[in-house]
Amino acid sequence: MGFVFLYKFTAQFKFMREMQKIVQLFDDLQQGECWVGLNMQQALSGIDAATAAYKRNENGNNIWQLVNHLIYWRKTVMIRLRGVNAHPPVPDFYLPDDRDELSWHATRQEFEKVYKDLRIAINSLDEKKLDTASPMPGQTYYQLLLGCLQHDAYHMGQIVLLKKG
Repeated sequence: MGFVFLYKFTAQFKFMREMQKIVQLFDDLQQGECWVGLNMQQALSGIDAATAAYKRNENGNNIWQLVNHLIYWRKTVMIRLRGVNAHPPVPDFYLPDDRDELSWHATRQEFEKVYKDLRIAINSLDEKKLDTASPMPGQTYYQLLLGCLQHDAYHMGQIVLLKKG
């Protein structure tokens, strides 16, 4: 089975440019056949507002905060792709006062919008810049993008664990 997956991966990526490969990895993590066994849409599927807002302990984050954290950092990556070392003007790990289904749906919609915006931003980056310094000291644009993928996969794992209760 692993060989078939490796062949599919190799055949699919063989003739793609590096930027196309990176975008494909983001697509797979968000809604495709992700290397970790599930994608963000699957991880968030079936989570209602009450589950998203539930905290296991007072010092930890809940699913809602993690989704907003992912939104925050994807926006940060988009800002850095424009050559600026800054953060978006929204709080990290934000938890809204209204924790109803309508608000949870709005957060999910924002998460999807930011994914699409990030995808456009990545596609707009000149591939020649991948190995050049990003605005973050000691980091290339390539490291920025792959770091974002790793960051998102890590927090997706947290979401899955919190979803299981």
